[in-house]
Amino acid sequence: AALLASTWDTSLVREVGKAMGAEALAHGADVILGPAMNIHRHPLCGRNYEYYSEDPLLTGFMASAMVRGIQENGTAACLKHFTANNQETNRDNNNVIADERTLREIYFRGFEIAINESSPKTIMSSYNRIYGTYTSEDSVLLTGILRNQWGFDGLVMSDWFGGRNAPAQILAGNDLLEPGRGWQRRAILKALRKGELPVEAVNTSARRVLRLVLDSHAYRKQAEESISTGAGAQDSNVKTGAGNTTLARKAAAEGMVLLENRDALPLNDSVRRIAFFGVASYRPVAGGVGSGEVYADHTVSPAEGLQEAGYLPDPQLRERYQSYTDSVNRAYKRKWKTITQRITGQGLPTETDPGAEAIARSAVENQVAIITIGRRTGEFTDRTIEGDYLLSEEEKALIGNVCKAFQAVGKPVVVVLNVGGIVETASWSGLPDALLLAWMPGQEGGRALADIVSGKKTPCGRLPVTIPAYLEDLASHKNFPLEGVPVKWLSMMGKKEKKTAAERLNIDYTRYEEGIFVGYRDVDSHRKEVAYHFGYGLSYTSFLYAKPDVRVEPERIVVQCVITNTGEKNGREVVQAYVSAPEGMGDKPYQELKGFAKTPLLGPGESCMAEIIIPMERLASYVPGTGWVVDAGDYTLRIGSSSRNMQQEIRLPGIPGLILPPGGRLP
Repeated sequence: AALLASTWDTSLVREVGKAMGAEALAHGADVILGPAMNIHRHPLCGRNYEYYSEDPLLTGFMASAMVRGIQENGTAACLKHFTANNQETNRDNNNVIADERTLREIYFRGFEIAINESSPKTIMSSYNRIYGTYTSEDSVLLTGILRNQWGFDGLVMSDWFGGRNAPAQILAGNDLLEPGRGWQRRAILKALRKGELPVEAVNTSARRVLRLVLDSHAYRKQAEESISTGAGAQDSNVKTGAGNTTLARKAAAEGMVLLENRDALPLNDSVRRIAFFGVASYRPVAGGVGSGEVYADHTVSPAEGLQEAGYLPDPQLRERYQSYTDSVNRAYKRKWKTITQRITGQGLPTETDPGAEAIARSAVENQVAIITIGRRTGEFTDRTIEGDYLLSEEEKALIGNVCKAFQAVGKPVVVVLNVGGIVETASWSGLPDALLLAWMPGQEGGRALADIVSGKKTPCGRLPVTIPAYLEDLASHKNFPLEGVPVKWLSMMGKKEKKTAAERLNIDYTRYEEGIFVGYRDVDSHRKEVAYHFGYGLSYTSFLYAKPDVRVEPERIVVQCVITNTGEKNGREVVQAYVSAPEGMGDKPYQELKGFAKTPLLGPGESCMAEIIIPMERLASYVPGTGWVVDAGDYTLRIGSSSRNMQQEIRLPGIPGLILPPGGRLP
């Protein structure tokens, strides 16, 4: 999801969702438990690879596109995890303490957008508590807000073994308990007999479950007695279609973000011999760990992808790395595996030093070096700082030694980050000649990488998150667990554990003291130094923004801006619209993303009209006790290619004040 969000392309994400939905049906599945759309509150959340962005608007529209695509073929999508599930540490019991405005504007907003824009058939409640109440047992959240205010009419399911009180979950509006335990059934029956749980509450949940079943592809196939013909025959072709492989390659390339480029990329036409360094150059990380893990029928490594494109990987380096990974594999298979190891599988081997002699030889015999830094992260535990967010000593030494050897003979070095969550870059990004954030690029990652570095495709990915210069600069940092405490499996299975004597900060409870100042809202408002800012990404070409035409209408702001490719390569631009609001009843960020548009592919000298429509309700802030309020006054609209690269600024004077209905939308 982090890579897909980096495309800023809702049409492409919808295509990916449609392919996923079709493949699910071909495999006999009727519900995809996704998209996951929690906010990147902090870079160390282990599950960030499954989530889109630090920004709720970008998150909401990426998730909306995915849901529309998944459900286009009849598969049901499931928005998750509702809500504020922003850490894996003690996730099944952590108590989130956040004010109502923060919850509404940051952690609820993406879900609200996705529900209004795409009508998902199901939603999954999260593990955590909010102010002491498990979300799956919170009637204000699941009925008052989700259903009554936002109009959601589908099924709500719990996360696996989520919550503690089954009758309270049903009463709150959590219809389906996953995976379902005997003690939950007995508790519901007991509460019914004692009159503590109304029969109508159970009937309501049962109706929602049955509605999903009756609407399912499997049920309709049974009813029509067409299991072996018609749709079924078509589905079996979808499962192995080459078109989805092409789409996976396209999406991976569109989501890669070029962070640095000092005349190294695209590779010169004369370049053929490449020295690949780093374990992940040969054993890439296609996706993350946990319930979001995908088993692909193949995974193309960077070395394989570039070789297929006509380049010649250094055979001695390949043999050295292959021998090393084979030895690690043999050692892993001999070990007794813990329950965590059995579930998460084998990790990426630690980086190895190829040796000064091998590096020196490769600098003489090759024309360019590509170093791939890999990270395998995911569900069940949050990331650590040392050796994960920060590069290991071995990785830093590898980059330093390779850069020194290759640059001494006038040859470029490219570093590729094959990661699920961001890593620290400020201390070393000046060493290589180019730095490319490839995220976890899926099965076609190696081929997509070849498309980018060869110049077959111009990079057009833009960051959906902020990469700070220093982790400690983030306002959320002091309220995030840094111990890397794994999930408690006994608790996950619904079994009781001994309680600790005192609640532990950021483990048993987490205070969201930063409020709405998450990511760029924090660093831009407080003028903090960053490594790479929100929305940032380099291209092989350049774009000119004409003076935009802005129309302020009673219910919306319409922005039209002509974008011209002024460079020498084909390319696409991501046009971003940010708004600064006047001070009202609460503190306001310096600016907030309010809309975006991605241009079609523009050749040199070509132009297009980018249009961004900003509904007036998108300017609103949440005021506890009042609701969503558009403050009257003068607003500033900025149009640019990132949060800190503005091309045009327009003053919007005299915007009238509005108090919106409970759902937060104008009729």
